Amino acid sequence: MSFWNYFQKVIDLLSGVINVDILGSELSVSGEIDTSTETSPATILLPSSGKCLDTRGVYLYSNSTSGEIEAKFTSGTLLAKLYCSKQTMVSLDKVRFPGTIDEAIVLSWQGLSQGAKIYWVIRYKER
Repeated sequence: MSFWNYFQKVIDLLSGVINVDILGSELSVSGEIDTSTETSPATILLPSSGKCLDTRGVYLYSNSTSGEIEAKFTSGTLLAKLYCSKQTMVSLDKVRFPGTIDEAIVLSWQGLSQGAKIYWVIRYKER
């Protein structure tokens, strides 16, 4: 390959948009909590040992008509909050919250309707 061909390839890479499959490198996890059998707070996601969770999206849904639900890192960094008396779901699909090494994500709730259920989804990368 000549110098000019190589140089043109470098210019193309620097001036163009590199096609990266973001969803191909992200992971998702979901679950359901039955508050009649589980107690708050519940650990819902742990990173691999020595790694960090880097959230890319959070979704919370509940059939409760009262109370509050929070998804947060164990350090207290709030990822999402659902006020059940005002809404039934919250979807934050374009947010990024980086955690620290070995920091888990927990779900906590208070004042929910009797026997309420919580459905959650976390989109993340491990780094």
